[in-house]
Amino acid sequence: MHLLLLSGHILPPLPSTSDPAAIAQSGIDFFSTWIARIGGIVAFIGAVKFALSVKSDDAKEQLQAVLTMVSGFMIVAAVGNLGIFEIPSSYTATAANEEFAAIMRFIGRWARRVGALAMFLGGILFGLATKDNNPGSKVTGLKTMAAGGITAAVSTLLPLFVT
Repeated sequence: MHLLLLSGHILPPLPSTSDPAAIAQSGIDFFSTWIARIGGIVAFIGAVKFALSVKSDDAKEQLQAVLTMVSGFMIVAAVGNLGIFEIPSSYTATAANEEFAAIMRFIGRWARRVGALAMFLGGILFGLATKDNNPGSKVTGLKTMAAGGITAAVSTLLPLFVT
């Protein structure tokens, strides 16, 4: 009996209308609230771990505590502004697909630019390492060039995901 009373305080009331969009928005609001609360708990645990690790002077333990705290804040921030994903109900499927295609083209262009920049920087690193005959730097330069090339190549696949 107490569990049913408790669930009435935790679970949101269903919208009075039978509008599917209102029911979906109610569910999104419920989950975003609880995910943000969980993120806050994770951040709090990380802060407590960090406070306790300052005493022991262990850098690895302090880093783990800070990463836990930051991950909690990231969770809170991720669900803090879900309104940016709202698409008006007046959108048709065609308009939504066009907007999605425009976003994918934008991401693809910038991913290609970043990939090209990484290839350029990798080439410079490799050239400098060749001049100095440093094998470790040569490998780093080649890896950077390869990562840039892969990024540029994969970015050309993004339009395939748009119908």
